[in-house]
Amino acid sequence: MKKFLVAFAVAAVVVMGAFAQDDSLNTAVGAVGAVGQIAADNGASGTLQGTWYDSKYDCLWVLTVDSTASGLAELRDANGEVIFKFTRNNVQNFKLSASNGLTVSFDCAAKNRQYSFTKPLSGDKDLKLHVYNTEYNETHDATITYRSASATQN
Repeated sequence: MKKFLVAFAVAAVVVMGAFAQDDSLNTAVGAVGAVGQIAADNGASGTLQGTWYDSKYDCLWVLTVDSTASGLAELRDANGEVIFKFTRNNVQNFKLSASNGLTVSFDCAAKNRQYSFTKPLSGDKDLKLHVYNTEYNETHDATITYRSASATQN
């Protein structure tokens, strides 16, 4: 049943993207929310979608969606303090793709990095993270583990 629900959610996001206006950020906002919803398996349609932990860098990723698109994603330290907030004003090239899962990707010139978050088609709540540092030609690939459906919990 979980596989069916995940496949249905991915298909719904793809259809939503196909009928969205020609505004890649709006599509990406929906995509970030969809990743959070699928990974958190909470079905929430509010602003907060979920928190994941990157053990290599001892940091938290908070994926969010809000009506102003001011808080798409946040990188926080292990104590929950915001390191960097990805917003409409500092990200470029939002993309949504669905192949063997759902992937949301974006670039951030301020950080000299390209980011992608992938939710594989499984019941697992963890995400695959890929970060490419364009300045140093380095990559960071990790499985970031699900923490909560809330941005306030570590």
